[in-house]
Amino acid sequence: MKEMLVYRYEDVIHAPIDLVFKYVDDDEKIKLWNTMLIENIYDNKENKPVPEPGTKFVTVQKLDKKIIKIDSELIEYEAPHKVVMHSHSKEGLSISKYLLSREHDGTRLIVEASLVPSNFFYKLTTKLLGWTAKFVFEEQYQNLKRYVENEAVEDE
Repeated sequence: MKEMLVYRYEDVIHAPIDLVFKYVDDDEKIKLWNTMLIENIYDNKENKPVPEPGTKFVTVQKLDKKIIKIDSELIEYEAPHKVVMHSHSKEGLSISKYLLSREHDGTRLIVEASLVPSNFFYKLTTKLLGWTAKFVFEEQYQNLKRYVENEAVEDE
């Protein structure tokens, strides 16, 4: 099946690129704005993130009252410009891309979430309900923008 773009977010955050990158890369910073993330469990003895392609981890998330665990892998990592992750679930392959670039007044952040559905049922479900993801994601990324811009103001 083909990759389907489920959600795309683009905004300029009024903060330096290195600070914005910390908030999409550092688990503790991500937990501040992403209300769904409980933790990432890494596939190494130290249970520490390794910023290199091929790093595997389990993402533990809370959706409503349900706790779900998703097998994830870091596919691309070019600090502070790009992070691409793949996550595998019964619905299919989820692809998350974070793209950052410097702007004259801050950092442009583009986030894309796509799905390669595992079967026709999930393809249809994604087509019918994919738009609902916008509401969840939009709120999270507005949180991200607020946190980063507040920290940037405090650092001035």
